[in-house]
Amino acid sequence: MVENDRDYLESLGRAIVAKRKALGLSQADLAYRVGMEVSNLSVIENGKSNPQMLTLVSISSALDCDLSALLPAIDDRRAFLEQRGKYRPLRRKDKR
Repeated sequence: MVENDRDYLESLGRAIVAKRKALGLSQADLAYRVGMEVSNLSVIENGKSNPQMLTLVSISSALDCDLSALLPAIDDRRAFLEQRGKYRPLRRKDKR
């Protein structure tokens, strides 16, 4: 169950590894297809990095799957918001 950022990134990494291995690709193979260093891919697969959206799109394309197939399901979306604290709208200063 994904309850916070760390869980989410680790689950995302596991999904990438599972799909990569199902296709018989090494980290080097996938990194080459995506155009990134193996060390950077490793950090993503280990859930230690929050990759940019376009990086995820490239990875899913290289794995020949929809991005949604890699993204973990979130059971309780409120848990993500609650860990950030209460929402406080930005206040604009009056320009007088």
